[in-house]
Amino acid sequence: MKNTLKLTVLCLLAVCAAARGQGGPKLVGEKEIMKLDDQIAYADGRGAWCMRLSPDGRRLLYLLKKMYKTTTRDGKPREQRGYKFVLRDLKTSKDTVVPVPALFDDDFGVACLSMTIFDPAGKTLVVPVGQDADKNGYMDVEPPKSEKSKPGLYDIASGTLKTLDLESNLLFPTFSPNGKMLVVLAIEMEAMKVKVHVTPTDKINFRPLGKAGLIRSICPTSDLMGLVVIGDGEEGKPPRPGKFVLYDLKADTIKAELADRQHARKLDDYNPQWTGDGRYLYYYGTVTEQGDVNERGERENRSKPVTRIWDAKAGKEAGVLADVVPIGPGPGKNTMVLSKGKEHEIVLHAQGDKALGKGLHALGDASIRPISTQGKWLLFIRKDDAGKESARMAEIAMPKK
Repeated sequence: MKNTLKLTVLCLLAVCAAARGQGGPKLVGEKEIMKLDDQIAYADGRGAWCMRLSPDGRRLLYLLKKMYKTTTRDGKPREQRGYKFVLRDLKTSKDTVVPVPALFDDDFGVACLSMTIFDPAGKTLVVPVGQDADKNGYMDVEPPKSEKSKPGLYDIASGTLKTLDLESNLLFPTFSPNGKMLVVLAIEMEAMKVKVHVTPTDKINFRPLGKAGLIRSICPTSDLMGLVVIGDGEEGKPPRPGKFVLYDLKADTIKAELADRQHARKLDDYNPQWTGDGRYLYYYGTVTEQGDVNERGERENRSKPVTRIWDAKAGKEAGVLADVVPIGPGPGKNTMVLSKGKEHEIVLHAQGDKALGKGLHALGDASIRPISTQGKWLLFIRKDDAGKESARMAEIAMPKK
């Protein structure tokens, strides 16, 4: 197993290096969107899923930091950093603040932005809306306040917000990629209860699913959804994530089990991604390799990061890629953009594409880091020679067949 994995990695690296000098995929039409500063939130300097392009490529949704007055658990006043959704018109560079209370945490904001927050037409956002009983403009989620939230539909053109009839302390809402469904993860903080609710978008009527868990990406061509199953926790303790499954939203049942609890534990940070044709699901996982024998005579095993590829049509695993994390689907039916290694190099993979082959194809150079994808567009961060960073976008141009 160890030698096989090493051989696979070496082969992929060789193909990736060869693609640099050949007519492989490349970025074209790069343009700067905005300079980045301390007021704009992005994760750990890497930026993955901290911003989203609208489906038509006309708008950028990002998070803006600001301080808000709230209270501690014992009721004392304090200032707390919050995060506002901001829409930027990429033609005029005009910013519009989405009129919902500031999110309580940057991880929560990035988790929301890793979901399908725009409808397919790019006209509506689905967002968590804190009910903000004290009118401080901030989503208070900790005791003694623990304000409730509702899912909201924000109409971009009119600037109006409609809240839906579902309430919980913490909500993660998402559209299905085709826009026909809304799926909402609802968490009751004090009771430590988790539920997933589903409704058609043409007639809002939420129903709870039989299994609860962390919502992951929904397939663009079927009713399958990735779900990290979560059971009720012990009293006073948060529920623990379990296995990663494919869940059939229509049948309300588990379709396939993809990873056990140990190998699914990072999927709260790394959202699995479907290819455009809905056939392949790329998800972060680990493999275990035998290490050296320590001084006590025990062999120390090591976990290595990989991305696994699930073939939904065949109902089985289709491949394993070492040392990469899926960022989002690329152009066409079966391409995927990934972040590679500690340097977060941007690469593209095409499962089952004979013309491109099975390797990793480098996009751009070492000075850029991936944020997210939207159709043919890649959103990324570039650092200049002075160390200044800017958010940019470019089109992924595929080689002619």
